[in-house]
Amino acid sequence: MKFNYTTKWIFQKISAVIFLLALIYSIYSIHDLDLYDYNSISLWFKSHLNAISILILFISIFFHSNIGISSIIDDYFHNEFLRKKILIFKNFFFVILFFITIFSVVNLAIK
Repeated sequence: MKFNYTTKWIFQKISAVIFLLALIYSIYSIHDLDLYDYNSISLWFKSHLNAISILILFISIFFHSNIGISSIIDDYFHNEFLRKKILIFKNFFFVILFFITIFSVVNLAIK
């Protein structure tokens, strides 16, 4: 999908707000947790609200940074062939990160 710069800017600001809200909730909900104890972290992830908040946090971070890195690549790489290759590599990298994050959080929530 091709978006113009205004739409990308709006999506980036919306993802920043979602990121901020999910971060505030996550920090608030872990403030009493013993972060050095695996069992307490595992129990924290068993709450579906906590697992979903972490998923929303990471997905909004990935989405926000993907848009930002794309605009940097568009601004500074003028060779069309090189720009397309870098964008493909960047998108592949973010897809891999996305699936690793989902797998990890779901795995923690289920166990």
